[in-house]
Amino acid sequence: MQPEIGKYPVEFYGEFYSNRQNAEQGMEDDHCPFLGDTCKKRRKSQGESIGTCSVGYRGRGQDEYRPHCICPHRFETEDVLGEIEPLFVDEGEYFATPEVPLLGTSIDYVAGKRADDGTVLDFAGVEIQALDTTGSVWEYREGYFDEDRDMTDVDGTYGINWAMSLTKTMMQQAFKKGQTFRDWGENLIFLVQDVSIEYIRDNYDASGLRPARSDDPVHFYSYSLNYSYESEQYEWEIDEKLSADIEGITGMMVAPEDAEAPTKDEFKQTIQERF
Repeated sequence: MQPEIGKYPVEFYGEFYSNRQNAEQGMEDDHCPFLGDTCKKRRKSQGESIGTCSVGYRGRGQDEYRPHCICPHRFETEDVLGEIEPLFVDEGEYFATPEVPLLGTSIDYVAGKRADDGTVLDFAGVEIQALDTTGSVWEYREGYFDEDRDMTDVDGTYGINWAMSLTKTMMQQAFKKGQTFRDWGENLIFLVQDVSIEYIRDNYDASGLRPARSDDPVHFYSYSLNYSYESEQYEWEIDEKLSADIEGITGMMVAPEDAEAPTKDEFKQTIQERF
């Protein structure tokens, strides 16, 4: 059973929001437990760390709020990156090296196996896709660390920018970089949250998604954020391993042609539900 949450950040500096003392220590130290280093989620204007790892959100038609990861570094743990190791040949030492240049940009990680002399024996590209928000979570952060304010009283000013996160970012990369990995005969893996896969299935042609096949160039490792009452933290658990060929990726980039616009009254109802 998951704890009841609402529309506000549910993790600060890697801590579930009820663990205020640990979260305050994380803020003072400016520390990200997933990186083991300084928090990299910062305000552009002042440069202060924001420290919000995930937020509560409830999509249309859903009955309860669920944690949605909004920081890519939330994925950068040994357990998550280690889930890729079984893809590779048995011999050699496993590695995961960050920010490898490709096609005028970079791959978040390249993981694989290397020989004792450093020769790469096997590899795969790894892209991390957290979710972007619309609006700001800063006021929630301020409310949380101000004991005189109630975080739940702060107006809900943020949403999830699904289009930017998924179709305009992830699927474009999957299509462009996926062709290169297909030509190489290697895999490009996206680490995503289950809520992202659910959104794609609900809004796009996801018929090209299937249980992971090694001959497909593009893979999606879908993770759930599940609360552990033992650790009092949210922890990643692998949910599905999926893959697609380039044709399947193409289908997930454009909304189906038969998608009908809502009526004016339906759209007004959607607006009212946002209040």
